[in-house]
Amino acid sequence: MPDHQNRDSASATRARFDSRASSLKYAGALDDTPTHRRELRCIKSLMAGVPAGARVLDLPCGAGRLLPFLVGSGYRVFEADSSAHMIDRARELALDRAPAATIEFGVEDVLNTSFGDDSFDAVICNRLFHHFFESSVRVAALRELRRISRGPIVMSFFCSQSVSSAAFLLRNRLRREPATDRVPISFNTISADIAAAGLKVESKLTTKPLLGKQWYLGLTKQAAGR
Repeated sequence: MPDHQNRDSASATRARFDSRASSLKYAGALDDTPTHRRELRCIKSLMAGVPAGARVLDLPCGAGRLLPFLVGSGYRVFEADSSAHMIDRARELALDRAPAATIEFGVEDVLNTSFGDDSFDAVICNRLFHHFFESSVRVAALRELRRISRGPIVMSFFCSQSVSSAAFLLRNRLRREPATDRVPISFNTISADIAAAGLKVESKLTTKPLLGKQWYLGLTKQAAGR
């Protein structure tokens, strides 16, 4: 859980997942689950306009859960994560998940990557923004994704406009222990962050309409001068 006095949520998230134990815990945890299938349905829909042969960044890639879909779609894939342990595990699992594919791997921080401007035709940022509770961190991450992508950005976040989010917030209110991680936020809040980063929402999907808090957004760059 983030320590508000000593570090922001981005630093806390990096530290939380940067261990061999974390990479082993999360590798395969969602494979072939209803959650994975619902997430993949949203990602596939938002990536439908990205053609085979496109260079696609998966950041954070975790242990490479999206690799079968990305490789199967004919994309040139770059798997990146802030955790070297996650990248090591993704490499290991890629031998089974995409044995014949040529995949690039690298340790990269979403707030400050080593990539040049417009390096990718599309970027997927799955299961990250629900860890960022400060608007400033979310905007900084979105600006970096905007810089390195010349095409669409697919991102997920936890939206407060759902039954599961209402239950989450009620539980924390009753416990009098405000959560500081995975806290749902409103669509208006994330939209303001997206606009501040020079992006706009082209499309939105939810994994479970009305019930599920995980939403997916398809983003594009705002026109120059806006």
